Amino acid sequence: MKSLGYPAKQPDEESSVEDGGGNRIGAVSLCFVENDEPDCSEEMFQAKYREEKISFVSGEPTFHQLFASDVVFSGPGRTLPLLRIKSCMNRGANGNCGVSTFLFAYDRKSERFRVVFFKMTGRNNNEETRFVEDGPLLGSVIVAYPTSDAPFAYFVEIYKRTSDSEYSRALRYRGHTGYGDGNPLAVIDAEMPEILRQLGLWKAGDALPVPPRMPGGCTRLVMPKGVEWCEPH
Repeated sequence: MKSLGYPAKQPDEESSVEDGGGNRIGAVSLCFVENDEPDCSEEMFQAKYREEKISFVSGEPTFHQLFASDVVFSGPGRTLPLLRIKSCMNRGANGNCGVSTFLFAYDRKSERFRVVFFKMTGRNNNEETRFVEDGPLLGSVIVAYPTSDAPFAYFVEIYKRTSDSEYSRALRYRGHTGYGDGNPLAVIDAEMPEILRQLGLWKAGDALPVPPRMPGGCTRLVMPKGVEWCEPH
């Protein structure tokens, strides 16, 4: 049976990879292990990049920062486990990078992992890819990323998985959350009432969804102009 080995970061001073500012950055190696033999080729990751036409330098380390390497559950009662890998590639001098989120399912018959979800966003403009770990959207993935035209807001996408198949997009809409609007809530939390409304899981007058991580100083949730908002003291 395969398992994911511990990620290891190469020391920055030993790396030949540079960010946009000419600074050397270390690499993170992600390895799948079978019978104590690690496979660090990262072929499954790179195959997904090729499929999505995302460029990477062949022969160079793919990842330079690891955000998550854990098991999440897409079914009630901690069932239907998935392996989540969230890491950073192509880091730039401004701190931005391609944040890649992978979900792997394990096929016991073939004794191998397979990618069932992949998405890459930046990280400097409040974009996010979030796996939902509880509530009515348990097991879904929500993605928020900036629009490129005015009025500048965010596109919101919801992905769902059925049976053992890969995730597919169930909803996409242009959100009401604006750039720099001062709302301390994450974009996905601000859009949650609208997400649930469009999926038939919430209606005006229902209690507002409570974010999984409330910002400090938030005392009351309100909903002006179709967006959930956190009011401070």
